[in-house]
Amino acid sequence: MSLGLDIGHFKSKVIHLSHDGDVYKVINHGSKESFSEIKSFDPDMMTKAQWVANIQDLLKSMKINPRAQKKISSSLIGSSTTIKQIVTLELGGDELTQSLEFEAKKHIPLDGTEVIMDYHILGENNKDVGKIDVLLVATTKNLINQHNQMIKEIGFKKTGIFDATPIALTNLHIFNKGIPKEGCDVIINIGSKSTTIVAYGQNQDFFTRELNIAGHSITKEVMEKNNIDYEEAEKMKLELGVKSINTSSNMDNSEFTIQVSEKTVLSNFIDELRKSLRYYMKSNPQAFFSTIYLTGGSAKLIGLKDYIANELNSKVELLDPFENISIKDGLNFANPYQYSVSVGLALRGLK
Repeated sequence: MSLGLDIGHFKSKVIHLSHDGDVYKVINHGSKESFSEIKSFDPDMMTKAQWVANIQDLLKSMKINPRAQKKISSSLIGSSTTIKQIVTLELGGDELTQSLEFEAKKHIPLDGTEVIMDYHILGENNKDVGKIDVLLVATTKNLINQHNQMIKEIGFKKTGIFDATPIALTNLHIFNKGIPKEGCDVIINIGSKSTTIVAYGQNQDFFTRELNIAGHSITKEVMEKNNIDYEEAEKMKLELGVKSINTSSNMDNSEFTIQVSEKTVLSNFIDELRKSLRYYMKSNPQAFFSTIYLTGGSAKLIGLKDYIANELNSKVELLDPFENISIKDGLNFANPYQYSVSVGLALRGLK
């Protein structure tokens, strides 16, 4: 069995998976809001003590003893993790490690502690003879130590695997859809505080970017436009979806159209998505996008999938994390998409 822990700003999520041959099964799941009072919710005010207490309560409600868990994978919090595909000389052993450490230092904000990295050799570069493609994941020792301490304080005897959200999402996508053999797929994971974009394909570069526009941003705009508190704005957002940030004066015959004259959090979101995808295409001129997969806690927002498809003129589908996973009788998921990262984490724990 494997436990995947997604430490979220709005909610933390846990998935418990079992594995028997080719059969993967959810045997337990749970989520818990990270706040005690939604009216005062602010993702930037979260502390380690709050996360620890929140996840301890969640595990207790699921009747899971953290000390008894042998396989656990958890998501690193924050954006101070670099994931980048690079081209480097085909070196061996220490030479390759030193070269990658030098490369990592270019991309992550250093905090005075040493670089911690992991890498996966993708294969020979198809353009330059004698060079290889490497997927590099790097952060700092300080951030790893902070995360390790939090996992221990929650009560886990074994701290397990520390993973980055884009890698967990990629593992989930590969498990459900396979690696795109033609072109590339795009994963858009919309959480509360941030949105993670991943683009990759079998013969295409791996790309990821984090946007600071997500569910919380939408709720804040609804709150400000309607002069209501956070709780009322969150309720209005869930009831009306993308319409919650529009007024009757700027709606036309298209259900999902937003007037260009009024910039909104959603139009800004589309602009950032478009910039990211254009950057990828500029760096990979032979690439083309097959399907955009939408997932994350905010993916279920009414009208959002159609709005993104219309604005980007692309095929957009929801990525169901349980597409190829059976679910134990009696378990229900009101919003399965919020578990995408935790499922990706749990899947890695079973490998």
